Amino acid sequence: MLRQPTKSLTFIGAVLLVFTASWMSASCPAATIIGDPVKLSSLTGEPDGAIVVGDKKFTQFGYTATGDMPGAGGVNVVPIQDDDGNYGIQFQGAFVDLPSSQGGSDALISYMVEVMDPRRLISDAHLAGNPSLLGTAGSISVNETFLPLGQNGEYTMKIFDDESAGQKLTDWTFFEPPVRKLSVQKDILVIATPESQTVTLSFVNQTFSQIEVPEPATLLLTFFGMVSPAGCAKRRERRRST
Repeated sequence: MLRQPTKSLTFIGAVLLVFTASWMSASCPAATIIGDPVKLSSLTGEPDGAIVVGDKKFTQFGYTATGDMPGAGGVNVVPIQDDDGNYGIQFQGAFVDLPSSQGGSDALISYMVEVMDPRRLISDAHLAGNPSLLGTAGSISVNETFLPLGQNGEYTMKIFDDESAGQKLTDWTFFEPPVRKLSVQKDILVIATPESQTVTLSFVNQTFSQIEVPEPATLLLTFFGMVSPAGCAKRRERRRST
């Protein structure tokens, strides 16, 4: 006898979560530093290497670099909060490729992020940075991939400055359904040519929006609040017709 109400509550919850997350989603507000920087080298390869920023916990850091990219000791991880109150981290360092290098330079940063409050879920992620093409040739991009990836591989973001594609400094993605934790891979690819002065990036901001998970009683009340006006309208229509 309890199966049908349980299914109804699950459906109502899913609808409300999607509606709330869609309403909260916004593209990459500005961020403020709210804590001291930590060297990425102190977080990578350490079982207990973690940084807590507000209600978010970041763990399992990894880093590999080629070409002119800095080592892990030359990258800072900085706690930030954006103008919408979302917490996250900034990666700050001299991500660069020089014209004298062959084949470009690449840095791959990986980590896990999870919400510490069990009443919340991550609804969307925001990416912002300053990829800069100094000159008229070359390319730089930050490609971000999240796992779970989504049914259609849509959980990705990208910012760039490219001689042919132009410049894009912000991006965001929305998770449906919202999730408790995410695996993040951030790939920074820089290609300078002999015609370039230099191609560089000095920071990447990453923040995550969250939503409250409604209690079952709240879901039920909200559902009846949504359907009651429709029911009243139908009854009034029946009265008019009779």
